Amino acid sequence: MTTLTFQNTTLSVINQNNHTFLTSKDLGLALAYKNPTSDIMRIYDRNADEFTAEMTALIELQTAGGKQQVRVFSLRGAHLIAMFARTKVAKEFRKWVLDILDREILQNEQQIAPLAEIEADEEALHIIVNLFHSLNGAYEMGEKIRKEHSYLAREIDKTIGGHYLYNLNGPTENALTKARKYVHAKSERIMFVKGMLSLLEEPKRIANF
Repeated sequence: MTTLTFQNTTLSVINQNNHTFLTSKDLGLALAYKNPTSDIMRIYDRNADEFTAEMTALIELQTAGGKQQVRVFSLRGAHLIAMFARTKVAKEFRKWVLDILDREILQNEQQIAPLAEIEADEEALHIIVNLFHSLNGAYEMGEKIRKEHSYLAREIDKTIGGHYLYNLNGPTENALTKARKYVHAKSERIMFVKGMLSLLEEPKRIANF
């Protein structure tokens, strides 16, 4: 399990949707309360209306007494608890927890950015693939007219212009080749980035195993 250290206190990290949460007991120990869990819960109960659902939650954890419902606090929740705390280390803890929060926000932003780019690339690829199939159908039609219906090709040349069939030949074939290479290259990159992001998530999955 991943841990954090404040002064001489080690706190176990509870990962909830890529956000760091701390148990009320660890929070109480870090804030140097004599009765860590009950003292933190007393603070929370008195000020519960100031905590949002993103700042605290009740989750089931394995404890010495078996599985129990344990209240945990996000870094913002821990900071708010420390705002109400009156221990000597409370001020220092508030600075420390904000530093941890800043690092977490930066890390999440760095992971969200490539994900947003991938989603945009996937949408673009979907459009390009659809256009590719439509253009490929037109190319095949042009090939069929030239090779199997020469009379129709001559009629098209005479009535509406030969450049239409010409454009369905070489230029269309070149465009299809470039589109195929682009789709293959982009697809490989998307798979690579997704794989790297999956590797970045692996330590978190192991920590919560």
